[in-house]
Amino acid sequence: MLFNKFIFDIGAFDGADGLMLALKNKDHMIFAFEANPEQCNIIKKNKLILEKRIGRKILNYKLFNLAISNKTGFSSFFISSNPTVSSVKKIRKNFSKYWKGYDDHFKIKKIIKVKTTTLKIICIKYKIKRIDYLHSDTQGNDLNVLKGMGEFVKFIQEGLVECAVKKDRSIYLNNHTLKEVKKFFKKNYFKVVKINSVQKDLYNEVNVYFRKITDKNNFEKINVNYNCRYLSRVFKKRTYLKDDIKDFFLRIYNNFFSLV
Repeated sequence: MLFNKFIFDIGAFDGADGLMLALKNKDHMIFAFEANPEQCNIIKKNKLILEKRIGRKILNYKLFNLAISNKTGFSSFFISSNPTVSSVKKIRKNFSKYWKGYDDHFKIKKIIKVKTTTLKIICIKYKIKRIDYLHSDTQGNDLNVLKGMGEFVKFIQEGLVECAVKKDRSIYLNNHTLKEVKKFFKKNYFKVVKINSVQKDLYNEVNVYFRKITDKNNFEKINVNYNCRYLSRVFKKRTYLKDDIKDFFLRIYNNFFSLV
């Protein structure tokens, strides 16, 4: 099946966001990008677990072992003890002033070399001229992800990026701030739709939801109403009874239609 509608998941980690976007938006191809090869192996395993559970292949999901940034080549990738905060960016030495109790999370376990590319190059290679949704969580590098689009940034319709509230509250060296993100959006005709804190107990990082300033009728309806906690239970094989019942009937449904 060929797809001409696209969603990008940058910094895929364990695949949860991208796989849920694939399930919720079956007419879109999800391009998922993850720099850490170990996490790519985990994503592949998780995808198989999910496919077995729901009784069908997820054909609208493609994984790339790449770091997305504003330049091509190779970069150091700093793998932390908590892999969710691993990044191409170095950790600031005095970050703990505003991140008390998080020191163990950001201890660097090892440093590897990863291949970097830009979304502009991806769009040219796959002849993509529209990205209906962009989900980016690259731990301090999201603004570079957008800058790497160049003039192709106009292809993005809406999305989500993460940023530091202020420089002195950031975890990473040269982390972009909310002010810088807003400036970029204004320059490139995006509007901020919503901002919320990443951590409930700290206001150091925020998720910024944005949308292209254009005719509302031109937007593709993207279903972003999903709960990654469900997939976390599936991946860890700790599902609730309600999960098992729902997926049992879903598996029967998918198996029936695969025979039709």
